[in-house]
Amino acid sequence: MDVSKNSTCSIRSRARYAIPLVLFLVATLMYSYNLQGQPRHGDEINYLGWAGNYIHLINIGDIANACLTSIDNCNLLHHIPAHGATYSPLRMILIGLPLSLEHQDTGNYYDWSCYWFTCYNFHDAPTIQQMAAGRTLSPIFGALTIVIIFCIGKILFNRNVGLVFSLLFMFYNLWVWYSRTIMTEVHYIFFSMLALLLLLYSFKTGHLKIRYLVLSSLAFGCAFTSKLLSVEFSILFAGVILLNGISQRPQGTRIGKRLVLKISLTIAAFFLVAVLGFLLTEPGFYQNPVHQIVTIKSDMDNYNRDVWFIAYPTIQGLEPTRMLLLFHYTLFPSPVVHTIPGAYPNSTFNITWNNPQTNSSIPLTVFFFVGLGGIIQKIRKFKDCIPELLILIWFVSTFFTTLMIARDLSLERYMLPFLISIIIIASYGFWSFTRDITNKKIQIGFVAFALFAHAVTAMSYWQNLYFSAGAFWSNPLPYGTLQESLANPFTLIVNITFVIFFACMIATRFKCKTRVAV
Repeated sequence: MDVSKNSTCSIRSRARYAIPLVLFLVATLMYSYNLQGQPRHGDEINYLGWAGNYIHLINIGDIANACLTSIDNCNLLHHIPAHGATYSPLRMILIGLPLSLEHQDTGNYYDWSCYWFTCYNFHDAPTIQQMAAGRTLSPIFGALTIVIIFCIGKILFNRNVGLVFSLLFMFYNLWVWYSRTIMTEVHYIFFSMLALLLLLYSFKTGHLKIRYLVLSSLAFGCAFTSKLLSVEFSILFAGVILLNGISQRPQGTRIGKRLVLKISLTIAAFFLVAVLGFLLTEPGFYQNPVHQIVTIKSDMDNYNRDVWFIAYPTIQGLEPTRMLLLFHYTLFPSPVVHTIPGAYPNSTFNITWNNPQTNSSIPLTVFFFVGLGGIIQKIRKFKDCIPELLILIWFVSTFFTTLMIARDLSLERYMLPFLISIIIIASYGFWSFTRDITNKKIQIGFVAFALFAHAVTAMSYWQNLYFSAGAFWSNPLPYGTLQESLANPFTLIVNITFVIFFACMIATRFKCKTRVAV
C-alpha cells in the first residue's frame, strides 16, 4: 500500500511541473517562430529607437546622460511632452538588451524615434534583423504569462480550469500578436498577472504570508513602470485582500472595527509598496526623489493633455453606446447597422456586422455566457463563492475602468485587462459545462474540438503572422477575429461543427434531466 501511495504522489508531483513546462515550451515555440517574418508597427520602431539608445549609452559608460533618467531632456531622441509618461527604463532594458547582445546596435537612434513625425527617414528604418532582435524577449514573457495564467486558474478553482484558461489565452489572437512584437502589453500584463498570482498565493494557506504580499506589491510596481494602464487591476487586488481578509478571520470573530482597520492597512500597505516599487525603477528617484515625483506627475498631465485616445479616468466614458460598443469589440458583432459619436472629437463611428471586428471566437463567446450564468448562480447561494466573487469583481471593475480611461476602443491593447477577465469567465463556463458529461470519450472529444475551434480562429492568419516581413499593421488588428472565422471557409465549417456538437450536448443533458424527473 505504501508503494502504491508513493507511486501516486510521484505521478502527481511530476504532473505538477510537467503541465507548466509543456505550456511554456509550446507557447515559446509558437510565439518565437520566425520573428523576422512578423509585420511591424510604427510604435515598435519608436520603442526600439528609445531602447537601443538607452542600452547604447550604458554600453559606452555614459551613465550621467539625461536620456537614462528621462526623455524630457534627451537631445539624442525626438520627442514630445507626452512621451515622458511612456518612457520606461525597465522596458528600455528588456527591449534594448537583446539588440545589443545580438550586435545590432547602430549607435544613432534619432531617426527611429521620429517614426510618427516628419523628421523620419524611411531609408534609415530598422532592418528585419534589428526588429527581430528587439522582439527576442517578448515570446519569453508571453509564454511565462501563459504559465502564470495556468497557476492563477488552478489556485482560484482547480487544475482543469487553469489548463483551459491557459490554452484559451495561449491561442487568443491579441496575445499571440503582442507576444511577438516590441510593445508594452507583453510586459505589463506579465507583471500584473505575476502580482495577482503572488497575492493569491499569499492567502492560500489560510493566513497571510507577508513576504508574498510584498513580492506581489513589487511586481505590481513593475507593471506600473511598464504601462500605467495596469492601474485597472487595482480594484481586483484590493478585492483579493478584502475578501480573503474577511473569510480567513478567526472562527466566531465578527466583522468589527479591528478587522476593518487591519484589512484597510493591508490594502494601503500593498499599494504603498507598489508605488515604491514603481519609483525604484526610475533612475531619477535616486538623484532627487521629490523632483522625480513632480516630473512623473507633469509627464502624466502632458499625456492627458496631448493624447486624445486615452486619458485620466472620467465618467464621461460611461455612456450606454460605448458600453455596447465595448461588447462588440470583445464578445459579439453588431447585428444592427447604426451610427454613434466617434472617439475623435466631432467624429462619427459607423457600426455594422464587420465594424468593429470582434476579438473573440465562437467557443469563447459561448462559454463566456455559460460561465457568467454559472458565476452569478454560485454567488446567489452565498456559500464558498470567493473565487467567483473575485472573477466578477475583475470583470465589472475592468469593464468600467476601460470605458473611463480608453477614449478610442479601436486601440484594442487598452482592453486587455477586461479581455482577460472574459477569458477566465469563459474557462469557468467551459469547465462547468464539460464536467457533467458522463461519457468520457465524448467529453474528451468535445473538449478537444472546442479548444481546436478556438485555436484555428486565432491561427487562421498564420501566413500574416509568420511570413509578412516588411509589411505594416495598424490598429485595430484585423486578424483572428470572430467575423474572420465566419468568412474563412475552413474555420466556418469548424464553427458550424462546434455549434452542432454543443447543441447535441445540451439536448443530451436536457433528456437526462427529463428522465430523472420522470
